Amino acid sequence: MVDALTGHPAADRETAEAIVVEQDRRVVPLSSWLADAAVTAAAGGRVLQVLTPARSRITYPLELLITDGHAQWVVRDGVERFRDGITGEPLRWNGARFTAAEGPAAPPVPTRSGSLEVQITTLHAADNALQLGLSTEAAMRALVGAAPAGWGVVEPASEPWSPRELTRHCHDRSPEPTNVVVVGGEGEPAAVGSLEVTRVDTGVRERLRLAGPASTAVGQDAIEDLAAAVAGKARSMLVASHPGRLDGLRWHTPTMPALPYGILVGHQVVQQRGVEHAQSAPAARVRILGLDRGRACWCRLDGGQKAPYELLTDVLRHFGLPD
Repeated sequence: MVDALTGHPAADRETAEAIVVEQDRRVVPLSSWLADAAVTAAAGGRVLQVLTPARSRITYPLELLITDGHAQWVVRDGVERFRDGITGEPLRWNGARFTAAEGPAAPPVPTRSGSLEVQITTLHAADNALQLGLSTEAAMRALVGAAPAGWGVVEPASEPWSPRELTRHCHDRSPEPTNVVVVGGEGEPAAVGSLEVTRVDTGVRERLRLAGPASTAVGQDAIEDLAAAVAGKARSMLVASHPGRLDGLRWHTPTMPALPYGILVGHQVVQQRGVEHAQSAPAARVRILGLDRGRACWCRLDGGQKAPYELLTDVLRHFGLPD
């Protein structure tokens, strides 16, 4: 398809526009090779393109690398036929990289139950009392019923779970941002995700993105308990069900977007707007969680008169938050 590689050791094909890495595996993780290839590609103004057969699934950390714009998933869809693994759009090789081709995208495929996904953002004071990972612990317990199993800079996670060591690692890298992989559960149910720690003007921002088991496998009480557990600390939490993913693995068939289940609006916003304003949020169900200045607003989006994604937009606008 192109000339032999002459640069990065992970590359199977390399041009002035792309680093192409072929992965003939059933499960493709965010390995150290792929992570480094993404950095190398970005530094040279190129794109990392991960080429897999149709049978492959990618892990959530690799999916995040791709959807955050640092790489592209290319699926072999027959002899010299290729598709984008996320969007289903047809692709072709133009001699320098895989690029858009003519033809229809693969249609979305309905699924029974998607993977529960949780996103939690927390803003900490930048002081010696800082301890990271508490939101990860709460989310893992809700999704898999146990504390996180480990963390690492790539997959597989190499370090046993330790908030102290995680905090030390991020502190040593500061002021540079840090991304680590977090994992939990043995076999099924399982959860995997990414924890991003960034130094900002107002402190230290911790953002967890976690994908777990089927949404039907996690009880509503567990999610309610999670909302209560993080209410006094988190700036926000979004819980949704993604139909194209299960147990932290994404398959290439296009699906509908994630269906939002609930959003927690943190105490900073509730304190600004007032509890009365929070209680009038246009959600299917509203609960005020926490005490005094730590009160947050948990808005359930299921079972309302509008579709959940429409309710989510209404809630964000109600609190003056970006869509």
